[in-house]
Amino acid sequence: MGFFDRSWNKKGADLFDLRKYQDAIACFDKALKINPTYADAWNNKGLALYNLGKFQDAIACYDRALEISPTDPEILNNKGVALAKLGKHQEAVACYDRALEISPTDPEILNNKGVALAKLGRGEAEKFLGD
Repeated sequence: MGFFDRSWNKKGADLFDLRKYQDAIACFDKALKINPTYADAWNNKGLALYNLGKFQDAIACYDRALEISPTDPEILNNKGVALAKLGKHQEAVACYDRALEISPTDPEILNNKGVALAKLGRGEAEKFLGD
């Protein structure tokens, strides 16, 4: 990884924090033009697209990130959240399960899995949901 791809990703993250999602995406795209295998930039672009309500596009970015970094629990969780927004709770649970294999005590992932299981009407949801 080079300096410029990281710089564009950082600028995009700063714009994301300011809720300037379109501008953030432009920065992530510049980072990805320099380094198309930059998993963090793909993940961050997915987050920005998610916040714009473009869930399918976000999932496509998470998939690209997972091709590069298949065991990143944050990316798996983010994909699960986007799938859940589309009502694809069973697919979301599969993402959370993969994430929990890597990070078994992550409270956010555990809670997200519980919510998805509850949406599916599965009784074991309570053991995953936080207080």
